[in-house]
Amino acid sequence: MDGNQLKAQIVLKGLKIEEFLSRVSRFGKLDRNKYYRVMRGEDEFDRSEIIAISKALNLNEEDMMRIFFKD
Repeated sequence: MDGNQLKAQIVLKGLKIEEFLSRVSRFGKLDRNKYYRVMRGEDEFDRSEIIAISKALNLNEEDMMRIFFKD
């Protein structure tokens, strides 16, 4: 996962982290602790979280692949 790309998308949408997490919660479940664990490289997003984040940020398939499935 490319954490910098995810952060960039959040900033481009004009969101603070709490606003982002609130928006994600409309589409699925992602708590603050899990978000920060993933960003530190200690955990990974599961499929439902990736889908919820993608919907919350209105990511197209190309952006989703670039962020979450980077080699």
